[in-house]
Amino acid sequence: MKKFRGFTLTELMIALAVIGVLVAVVTPAIMKTRPNKNKMMVKKTFYTTEQIVSSLINDERLYPDMTEACENPEGVEETDNFYCAWGFDYTSDAKYEGETYTGATKFRDLFKSKLNISNDAGGNVFKTTDGVEWDLSGTIGAWESRKTSPSDAGTGTILIDVNGDDAPNAREADSDADDFDQYVIEIKANGKMNIANADQRAAEYITINTSIRDALQ
Repeated sequence: MKKFRGFTLTELMIALAVIGVLVAVVTPAIMKTRPNKNKMMVKKTFYTTEQIVSSLINDERLYPDMTEACENPEGVEETDNFYCAWGFDYTSDAKYEGETYTGATKFRDLFKSKLNISNDAGGNVFKTTDGVEWDLSGTIGAWESRKTSPSDAGTGTILIDVNGDDAPNAREADSDADDFDQYVIEIKANGKMNIANADQRAAEYITINTSIRDALQ
């Protein structure tokens, strides 16, 4: 009868040691290749914002193109008091899908109408169905300065938390956070966008749009 010889304790210990070394070597590589959800959501939310801003600024029903009128005002003397609306500073009434949008909250309300909102109490902060929290308080009257100083385009800001209530609820500048899940998008009256200077890593995540990186240099 043939006898089968098992592993000795020394052989088992060597095998375990080899496995331990392999795990130590392979784990970091796996972690690096694993998708970063926050990174993906930064990209998603930026491009979502880009699409919405573009659709709004190019919709003549909402924001008429008054560039020519601003550059060639008829019968109006161009002084510091001269004002000609152009872009998101045009706060006059606009009807869109049966609703009227106007005043300082015009952009905010139009922007919200383009998103799939899951939790909205009617204020400036709300959540979408993908768990993202949007704070549009920085767009309220953001471009009003053009009415007193046409050369001042003004800047609106949107604070985005890509994972809602989940930690760390902080921007990159918060040194107490191991990672960041918030960043700010800045929007000019003419629809041009960039990521705030304080959010360099978020800007790096948007690798396709080189204009953002150029704006931060």
